[in-house]
Amino acid sequence: MSKSTKIAIAFLALAGTAGTSAFAVAQPSRGQGMKPQMRFERADADKSGDVTFEEFAAAMNERLVNADGNTDGKITVAEVADQIQRMRAERMAERLIKRFDANGDGELTKAEIESRQKKMFALMDRNDDGKIVKDEMPGRNGHGKRFQQ
Repeated sequence: MSKSTKIAIAFLALAGTAGTSAFAVAQPSRGQGMKPQMRFERADADKSGDVTFEEFAAAMNERLVNADGNTDGKITVAEVADQIQRMRAERMAERLIKRFDANGDGELTKAEIESRQKKMFALMDRNDDGKIVKDEMPGRNGHGKRFQQ
């Protein structure tokens, strides 16, 4: 094993340890990522109530399975960064589909998108005149709160 491969593996191990230290933290997250309890339950593959090293390693490896983009047996910083971007994009896409998917089939139709758009427009059109003006936009004129989709 080359020195650069050993360094990359050490970096990934350190990053993984830092990323999963939330297992031990009982504080709720601020809406970003999974809550610690959810991460624990996901890592506890056999649902025994504890996480073995094998389960911990499997949960960590799950994040890096596809990181070796060029399949050369080495993971570079660029490959890790690409994997992180893909994972974030997938989470965002899943949330978007879930938000708009009225029938829960995991797919969006034009009708589902248009239905959601109509609901959002109706919520923003505060005086029901069929138009949105700047004063009706979230965060303007004391409305203050961001529009919740």
